[in-house]
Amino acid sequence: MSSHYLQLKRRHMMLALFGLAIDRMAMAETEGYKTIEWNDLMPDSWVKEMTKEMAALSKMSYLQDTSDEANKAMNAMRKKLDDAPIVKTQLNKKIRIPGYAVPLDAERSEKREFLLVPYFGACIHTPPPPANQIVLVRPMAQSKIKKMPESMDVLWVEGELKEGRVSTSQGVSGYMLEAISIAPYETKPAKR
Repeated sequence: MSSHYLQLKRRHMMLALFGLAIDRMAMAETEGYKTIEWNDLMPDSWVKEMTKEMAALSKMSYLQDTSDEANKAMNAMRKKLDDAPIVKTQLNKKIRIPGYAVPLDAERSEKREFLLVPYFGACIHTPPPPANQIVLVRPMAQSKIKKMPESMDVLWVEGELKEGRVSTSQGVSGYMLEAISIAPYETKPAKR
């Protein structure tokens, strides 16, 4: 290979790495708040257990949807999902997490509580996810809210994560987030 080709390749690699560094800086969290992912809210041991149980449940595909045996199996699985354990080491931490809004009522005040879920349609068009994948968001009196979320709005929410197993009309939450900031999702965090 020519030295010119190697220089171009090296320059291309450096530009790519520089681009990644710039992209990383654009995703910087608000000072004091750590961005977490939804997987951080599920205990690894529970994920392994549920993977096995879901595989066993799929072997029951021969059942009629409305049969007693099918209903019993689905009710047992729903209970396990609603009782899903949380990750205690995440509690009382200042976090930042993206998700989809699921309003609990038609009220439009800035005190409106809502659920935050990891994927579109959860709790509305599909059955609720496990409790450790539902966060009840409670805006605080001093919360900075750019716009009250509507159903399935994509948001960044910042606040302190607490344990909060609450049964709502849309699903059972395992966590509660005392939100200090609620903003539309952007790849770059909004300046505050």
